[in-house]
Amino acid sequence: MLSSQISKMSRQCSFSRYYYEEAFSKEELKNVLRRYPKGSLEILILSAHGFYDTESNISGLCIGESDKWMADDDDVIVPPIVLLSACHVSPRGRNAVNACDLLMRAGASTIISTLIPINAIKNTLLYSRLFTYIFDSIMGTGQVKYKTLSEAWTHVVASNAINEILENSTQLKKWYFSENVSGQTRIFDFKLHRCIGRLRSTHIYSDTIAVLKEMLAEEGLDGRYDSILIPEQCFPESFFYQLVGYPEKVLLSNDIEENDDHHAISH
Repeated sequence: MLSSQISKMSRQCSFSRYYYEEAFSKEELKNVLRRYPKGSLEILILSAHGFYDTESNISGLCIGESDKWMADDDDVIVPPIVLLSACHVSPRGRNAVNACDLLMRAGASTIISTLIPINAIKNTLLYSRLFTYIFDSIMGTGQVKYKTLSEAWTHVVASNAINEILENSTQLKKWYFSENVSGQTRIFDFKLHRCIGRLRSTHIYSDTIAVLKEMLAEEGLDGRYDSILIPEQCFPESFFYQLVGYPEKVLLSNDIEENDDHHAISH
């Protein structure tokens, strides 16, 4: 699902190219990386199961059915931006040797990784939203133009409350993505009208819930989901992602003058 969404966005961007590869062993993965010389790729997404061996205190990626890879090879070079779509590839607290840290040694300047096991659907949503803002910022088509990868990811995490709340109820989620009596999809009503200027970053969950309750009440559904629409019931899964390295130096906009301390995604 994530692959098809990024591929579609890439086709809409004339100066972007998207490549999809499969590898079923460590050697196949390394051969894939060798096919793209240093400097030919900007972003690498590695989608796989993760492993965390608590006895050995190591973590990394499962490649194929049996290979476990920690990016500890001396002959591997990766692009400057790496997104790890896998569970607990960089646990913290016990100083585990992990793929995230070792990918920095392999050439990455910034990495998004996970601290704990993650939900695949929620992961797809987070990364899809991130790429939407990346492409919008590069092409200048979005409502907000983010200057750096750090700014774009911060917005993704900060504004993800609505999605995390909806995961508590299939029926509430179905209602949110369907049309209201005016024929407008409620998701657009929420994003384009209702929440403008009303969602404080320090009260994002309670403010989001207040707007949802307002919309429900107007449709005669006051109190319908009160047992679900409680801030304490929400699980902010995005809290367990970490953005390491130097994302503030990855430029998405040409508005910033480039220098040796910054890496600009090629426009």
